[in-house]
Amino acid sequence: MHRGDEKDRGDAKGRRAAQDAVSPAASEMTGTSTRAERRRATRRLVLKAGIVAFNDRHSTLPCRVRNISETGARLEIGGSLNAPDTFDLIIEIDGLEARCEVIRRNGNQIAVRFVSPPRITASRRVQVIKAYVPVQPPSLRRKSKPGEPC
Repeated sequence: MHRGDEKDRGDAKGRRAAQDAVSPAASEMTGTSTRAERRRATRRLVLKAGIVAFNDRHSTLPCRVRNISETGARLEIGGSLNAPDTFDLIIEIDGLEARCEVIRRNGNQIAVRFVSPPRITASRRVQVIKAYVPVQPPSLRRKSKPGEPC
């Protein structure tokens, strides 16, 4: 490890500690705040299929919703296409539709904020999970052939 690397890491830790030490009143005056204070709503981790719809819903991209809150979401877009700056997010399993604006892009992930409160519509898909129940209980015994003694 080089001495310059240690110094850079120490400076970053010092800046982070200074940001965390800023009081809410001071952060309002300076316009800075800690990461937790900037979030307006609690995020829920999810893994749901979603649709990015744009061009009056004539064009769509599939996406995965990684987390969601009342004010926004983090999406993963597959493939080489980028989502536009504003679009409609549709989560069919929940019946959720929201107008979104991209606030951050990082590789294939985008963070969006909801321009207006999400609308809940009739769910277009239903998630059905059934328990697997075997016809016969499993057995480790070898099955006998017809005509063989048991």
